[in-house]
Amino acid sequence: MKKTILLFSIAVLLASCSLSNDQPNFEYKLLPVTSVVVPTQYAVDSITNITLKYKRPSSCYYFNNFYYKVEGYERTVAIETMKSLQNDCTADNETLYEVNLKFKPSFEGVYHFKFWTGTNSSGVDEFLEYDVDVNH
Repeated sequence: MKKTILLFSIAVLLASCSLSNDQPNFEYKLLPVTSVVVPTQYAVDSITNITLKYKRPSSCYYFNNFYYKVEGYERTVAIETMKSLQNDCTADNETLYEVNLKFKPSFEGVYHFKFWTGTNSSGVDEFLEYDVDVNH
C-alpha cells in the first residue's frame, strides 16, 4: 500500500511539472532607501512602525518585501522589489514611495539599524545608521 501511494505521489508530481523552457517573467532586485523616519520610543513585544521611503527606476518595479538581516542587536534593511521583465516600462525615478517596517523587539537594549542607501563609486555599500533604545 505504501508503495502504491508513493508511486501515485511521484506520478502526480511529475505530471504537474512543466517541461517547457519558460523563463521567469520577473526578477528580484534590491532598491536603496532614500530616507527613514525612526520613532523615538520602543517597547519589548510591542510593534513599532519604521517608515522607509524609496524611489523605483521604472513602473516595472513592485515592492515585494524587506531585505532584513539580523545579527544580534544589529539589523540591516533594504527594499526588496520584483522587477517585471516586460518591455513597456516607463521611467519613474521621481516618485517617492513609502512603506512601513514593523519592528517588534524581543529584548531590552540598543538596536543598531543599517538602512542600505546603495553603493558608492567604489562599489562599497553605504547605509543610514540609527541606534534605537528599547528600554521598557
